Amino acid sequence: MNLDAALTRIQKSFAKMNEAYRRAVFDELLVVSRAGGEVKLLNYQGPREATIMDSLMDETVALRESGSHLNTTPGEFDFTRDGVGSDFDAYICLGEDIFLLCNNTEKSMQEVTADSNWLAAQGEFLNASQWFAMDPLVV
Repeated sequence: MNLDAALTRIQKSFAKMNEAYRRAVFDELLVVSRAGGEVKLLNYQGPREATIMDSLMDETVALRESGSHLNTTPGEFDFTRDGVGSDFDAYICLGEDIFLLCNNTEKSMQEVTADSNWLAAQGEFLNASQWFAMDPLVV
């Protein structure tokens, strides 16, 4: 899958997730690659476009220290309950060393998942991840 197709798939899947949750689950989404040890921003949706790369390493610590340590198998994902505020909450591996980073800048994942609507929304997150398991993003 190319980047344009991936972004369209993400937008459709996350619209369904937000509909199930009855509001936005994540208000910040980044597609990044980390090829060659360098992190490159491929797409950003959210309120901090001008400054996001300045704080990305600090704001992904809890996510990088989660159980799977950013699994590089397309379609794999993880959440952290330790991210608060601007710290990133979840990721999906979209392709080889390419990740979708997801953040709710107002709530932690613990708060997000406490809402009963999360049960329906998490199924949509899983569906989104499976698109990339079947057809990984290549840039």
